[in-house]
Amino acid sequence: MEDYSLMILLLALALVNNSTGFSTPTNSPRCENMLMMLMTSEDIDVDETQQRQQQQQQQQQSSISSTISRRQWYRQCSVTVATIAMTTFPKMGASAADSIFVVPLVDYNSNKANNKGASKSRRMDNSNVIFVQDHYYIFGTAPPFIPKGDTSFPEKMPFVSSTKRYEAMKKYRERVQRGIDLIDSIKGDIEKDNYNSILAADAPEYSTRPFGLLAYAFLASETGPTNELYLARWYINEFYLDVNEVKTATSKVDALAAYSNAIKALNSVLVMLNRSITSKVGDPFVLLE
Repeated sequence: MEDYSLMILLLALALVNNSTGFSTPTNSPRCENMLMMLMTSEDIDVDETQQRQQQQQQQQQSSISSTISRRQWYRQCSVTVATIAMTTFPKMGASAADSIFVVPLVDYNSNKANNKGASKSRRMDNSNVIFVQDHYYIFGTAPPFIPKGDTSFPEKMPFVSSTKRYEAMKKYRERVQRGIDLIDSIKGDIEKDNYNSILAADAPEYSTRPFGLLAYAFLASETGPTNELYLARWYINEFYLDVNEVKTATSKVDALAAYSNAIKALNSVLVMLNRSITSKVGDPFVLLE
């Protein structure tokens, strides 16, 4: 049996060498190009016409400014490597190629460490949420909801001056409270089977963006966003997704389930905000039932 150990090592190194950086062009040409360099001319038979077409496609792709997260790019590279491995090393078999070439990634919907109540409608690239840079964008996982009165997670709040928090509360408190009241009223619509007629989650009445601005004022440090801010954004994105799931539900049971998760996510961010609301800042928010 032929010894493919050297080629396997080179392919693995090619994948690792291309894994630096948080984002890369959508179709990951760097990963594919290096893999192609490792193949022999006997393995790749591309005529001049095809090469010209590929160069034109790459030039078009390079003009596109879209980026994807590192975990998506890992997945694209791993699939590319696995495909080439199966073509070049057919004797290895699918299971062997998968175990060697497929990079282990966090599965947002099924990983045991994830929050099982997290919205299943979230897209892998975070393209259907309000605040793209949230906890999932940074860590690739769904954090747990925070129970009422629990101050153990996160362990601490970033230091922000009471003056800054007071000014933010003065500016955003009323709009945030209107959003809380509107989400609270959704349960009545569900009970009346009117949940499909509720406002879409991107309606300004939900005050999703004021929620984010208040969270930024409370949880961002002088140097910029913190992990606690990313966490708060994740909860805001969650109740945004859940509200849409209520609106598009096909049954009252599904609508109630989505609403229950929306309340858990909403209360979680309120718990975080309340930890930063002292007597000098104002009155804490009342959590929903």
